[in-house]
Amino acid sequence: MSNMFQVYQNYSDLYDELVNHEDYNNNLSKFLRDNIQWENKVVGEFGIGTGRVTRNYIDKAQKLYAYDNSEHMIDKAKVNLSKWADKIEYSILDNSKINSVEKFFDIIIEGWSFGHLVVQDDENRNQTIQNLISETTKRAKEVIFIETLGTNVDAPNPPGEKLAQFYKALVKAGFKEHVIETDYKFNNPEEAAKTMGAFFGDSMKNDIIQKQLNVIKEYTGIYYALML
Repeated sequence: MSNMFQVYQNYSDLYDELVNHEDYNNNLSKFLRDNIQWENKVVGEFGIGTGRVTRNYIDKAQKLYAYDNSEHMIDKAKVNLSKWADKIEYSILDNSKINSVEKFFDIIIEGWSFGHLVVQDDENRNQTIQNLISETTKRAKEVIFIETLGTNVDAPNPPGEKLAQFYKALVKAGFKEHVIETDYKFNNPEEAAKTMGAFFGDSMKNDIIQKQLNVIKEYTGIYYALML
């Protein structure tokens, strides 16, 4: 996990390379396009990273307020999303500080971001989960959480009890769960091992080499709530 956070905070190019190989069948893009109406909507995205989720909807949205706790990542997102710079406003913000945001959105979305906060907070995990739910659902008409259900696994499952607790709380709060495949695809096993290993660690790197994988299975949970 520490390897993952180090990459996120300091190596945006490596992170961008990783996510550019993800979801090669475009299942996330298809889901967001087919199930969410983005036209003329004001969106708040938390944990924008390098803009991998953003690129799925930004051409249709009216305005995006983009938040991330890493200035390093925001700088990369500005490059990747430069085509839409006139309708994006960036802010440095930790996900634990959503209560400081004094805006209301049509849609709030986050991708593979809130889960990190949940996993880190061992002392107040339940309160953190409830805060993430309450602070987003009271600020938007529609809320979309996108989180991992496992990488390099045979079936979708929360990677550990901490995330399982988070996902159960989302469903209990009225979020609908949708499971999609967001597999990674590389040119060859060596490229896959190098890139995936840099983010996920030596265990995954060695497994990819041993099995000679260039397609790495990944499952993603999309949790959607509509505020009536």
